[in-house]
Amino acid sequence: MINLKKIKKSFAMICVLALVAGLLVPGAMAAEPIELTASSAIVTELTSGTTLVSSQPDLVQNPGSVTKVVSLYALCTALFSGKAGLRDEVTITEGMMHSEANVIPVREGEILRYEDLLYLMFMDYSETAAYAAAEYAFGSADNLVAAMNAFAVDCGCENTLFTNITGDYDENQHTTPADLVRMLLAASQNSVFMSVFSAKSYTVRDTNKSISRLLTTSNQLQRTGSSYYCAECTGGRFGGTAEGYTTVSLSVDEESGMELIVIVSGALSKDDSYQDAKKLIRWTFDGFSWKTVVNAGENIASVPVDLGRDTDHVVAVPDNDVTVMLDNDIQPEDFTREVILYAGDEGLQAPVEKGQRLGELHLIYQGKEYASAALVAAKPIDLMRIEYLKRTIKDTAKSAGIITLLVVMVVLLGLYLVYAFSYRAYRLAKKGQVSAIKKRLKQERRAAANPRGSLEAKEDTRKLPSPELMEEGLETETDLDIGEETKEEEI
Repeated sequence: MINLKKIKKSFAMICVLALVAGLLVPGAMAAEPIELTASSAIVTELTSGTTLVSSQPDLVQNPGSVTKVVSLYALCTALFSGKAGLRDEVTITEGMMHSEANVIPVREGEILRYEDLLYLMFMDYSETAAYAAAEYAFGSADNLVAAMNAFAVDCGCENTLFTNITGDYDENQHTTPADLVRMLLAASQNSVFMSVFSAKSYTVRDTNKSISRLLTTSNQLQRTGSSYYCAECTGGRFGGTAEGYTTVSLSVDEESGMELIVIVSGALSKDDSYQDAKKLIRWTFDGFSWKTVVNAGENIASVPVDLGRDTDHVVAVPDNDVTVMLDNDIQPEDFTREVILYAGDEGLQAPVEKGQRLGELHLIYQGKEYASAALVAAKPIDLMRIEYLKRTIKDTAKSAGIITLLVVMVVLLGLYLVYAFSYRAYRLAKKGQVSAIKKRLKQERRAAANPRGSLEAKEDTRKLPSPELMEEGLETETDLDIGEETKEEEI
């Protein structure tokens, strides 16, 4: 009798193998294909955030116990926000107690440090420790779930939802390998998280209920006695449900300095998940390495410079080395260099400072951008000040607005000069008339004092100006002078 269920399962396995058999870095042609049983996988270099391997990274999966990676991070953030301290003592209450499938039991009434709870929940799968830490730092498990979902949103996750803190099965709880990478990239910046996530062993201190106890990691990739042991693995977590199993791991290659986040998801069994993760870690380290594709100070472009002293251009260079993680068969010369200069064809006008931002360099390989760098001026360029002044004057003279202003100023100056000369002539004429009046008055007084000169005085009187003019002249000149002259004659 034909077993349709087995046929369907075998067909699904064949499809998965066909899908992942060609896992390669995008655009890379050199790496040997790798066969995985997992339905999706992703490898990301930790320090640069560069994705090296990607196969269905947005495939939605139930994370299972991998959920504790995110709840651990949220509990670690409480240390930096002041909600908890590593040495804070937490008393286990009846409401904190949950089902325990772990090696080390946690008892009601036991007093544990907050730090101990973090290691117990992550390394020993203790649900009681997880709920105790959540209640102590966040007030409740629901509040911790809210913090986990907020963290996912902050990381840009669009296909992630958490409904509990331990990974208990819930059909609504889900995530993707790509979203897990986003959250791990952020979580790796937290030192306490990295200490717990990477620990191979930890000793829980003596408590009021028990003597000290030793925890060892449940991550088979880190356990030296495991058939899945991987020397490069520095931390990780396994989880999943019957729908598919997921392994999350961090790995470091001491020789090359490569740090990898490796996630395989949707494996049909726990063993398959660990095996896929181990193969993918080793395959990536063997096939990739850091390569410097552009050197700092390398001549990338020449930018025209107007009015520069002793030169008409400045060299644009990268502000630092550009090093990327590449397939070993991809060489720096295989990249297409796309240069963007901010000044365009017009160029710059001096002065130019050394290190001044001039543009951007983008490195493209088979349509994918791998890296970019800022382009800056290699040296300073001084301004030719005399030439600049000459050009400024010349340009100013050509300006219609300046010409109009100069014409207006000349006209106004001419009008002012006409007015000034006219007013000066008027004042001089007035002064002459006043002097004549003074002279006649002197003659008249002398005639009055000397009768023999009366006839001459009468003739001079007939030549005097009109009374109105005399009155005006007397008003414009000081009468004091005339009075003083009269006094002198009387004396």
